[in-house]
This record gives sequence, C-alpha cells and structure tokens, in this order.
Amino acid sequence: MVAAPLSEEKLDLGPSMSFAHTARAVFSSLLLIIWILLMLPVFLIFKHLFTSRMHVFYKTFHRVCCYLFSMKVSTEGEISVLKPTLFLSNHISYLDIFALGSSLPGYFIAKSEVAGWPVLGQLAKMQNTLFFERKGNKIRAQLSIMSDHFDEKKNLILFPEGTSTEGEHVEPFKSSLLQSVEQAASTVIIQPVTIAYTHYKNKPMSREIRDQYAWYATMPFGSHFFNALGLKKSCVKIIFHPTIALTDFETRKECAAYCGQQVANGLNEANKSH
Repeated sequence: MVAAPLSEEKLDLGPSMSFAHTARAVFSSLLLIIWILLMLPVFLIFKHLFTSRMHVFYKTFHRVCCYLFSMKVSTEGEISVLKPTLFLSNHISYLDIFALGSSLPGYFIAKSEVAGWPVLGQLAKMQNTLFFERKGNKIRAQLSIMSDHFDEKKNLILFPEGTSTEGEHVEPFKSSLLQSVEQAASTVIIQPVTIAYTHYKNKPMSREIRDQYAWYATMPFGSHFFNALGLKKSCVKIIFHPTIALTDFETRKECAAYCGQQVANGLNEANKSH
C-alpha cells in the first residue's frame, strides 16, 4: 500500500531551485490543476454512463499526469490480462501511482492517511482506492474487502513493502494481505512488478537526482511534490514479471519472498543497465 517513508532520517532535497526550475514547477502546477478540474466532469460522465470503460479514463488521466511531471514511462514484459490479478510492486514515491496507473488496470490499496492528503487524497478517492488502516484488528475486514473485489473480477495493486524506499533496494514483502487470495472464490493471478527511476535528461540517475523522485524518510511532501513538477525529462521503467499462483508455493511467506526477489532483481537490472 502507499506507505509512510522508510525511517526518521532527515534528507535534503538538494540545492535551492533555480528560477527556471521554479518557473517550470509553477507552470506545471497550474496545468495540473487545470487538468484535474477538466477531468472532474469527465469522471462523472464515465462513472454514470460508461462504467465499463473507467479503465480508459484512469489510464488517460495518469498518462497526462506523467507528462506534466516530465516522466517517460517504458514497460517490459507482458501485463496479465486475466482477471482478477493482484499486482505486487515495490514502492519508491507517490509518483509510482501515476506511472503504474498509466499502464495497469486496477485499484490501488493505500494507507488510510492518504485519503486526507491534499490533491493526492482526492485523486485516490476518484479512483476507488481502498484505504486500509495499519491495525491488527482491521486485517480481517481488509482481507474480506480484497477477496470481494477479486470475486467481482477486479484487479488490485498492492505495495507489500509497507513503506517507500530510495529506489535502490527492495524491502522484504509482507505476506499478510496475500491471505485474501486464499479467501477469494475466484482464482487470483499474482504478478510481481518492478518500478525503477533510471534516467534524467538522458543520463543515468545519480542518488542525488533519484532523491528528487523518491519520497521516503522524513521528506516533506509539499515541497517535494512542487520540486518534482519542475524537473526535466526522466525515464521510468516498469517491468512486468511472469505471473504466478499462490498455490505454486507451500506458504504465503514463500510466495511473498519469491515476488520480492523477482522485483529486487528487476530493480537492480534496471538501475545497472544504463
């Protein structure tokens, strides 16, 4: 799920933005606001008249958002076309939502706090995001909600690390929510997905540059979001690994560990293949 930053370590977003960078950020911010306002009535039209085509609306919305953040998204591998599919991805930034949403047909699972975030919270609600609290006594209800979605042939997108990282490693995947796959009456396909921020201005990203995209530790959200809107062209790579079934493994933990390893291998390959 969309998670809190990794640790309490304070990180700097880098040197003060130049005038040109600030100007780009202001202009892109205005375009983003206009885009959201324009899409609100379109969203209502699709929601009430073209429900079966909502995935077209979501993909279009996210692709334009990627454009406003100057992110070029490329994909590798084949996206599962079977429904329902549970997509398991590593988590680097709130920007993952735009990048993944531009390609993946599914509903995101986010921590409950995201619902109250400015801009992103409202966008998440528009997408019928599932907001989950991180409380042990809520897990049964959350599993039920997920399995109900699966039985309605709806895909879900989960960040099983439970946190975000700097984009250079993958935290161990948590297995608790995989129980929803067991509970579902439908056969659920699982597909590991790697997202990697690889290039900036056609050059391999350094750690300093990647920190302009990755949102983790105690990075402030507002200034990071505004800064990202002023960045120049970047490349984001999404790798769709071969699909699997939970029944391929003896336990949920083994399945989670396997998916985490596939995603980590993909991340290392993407970051090194410059």
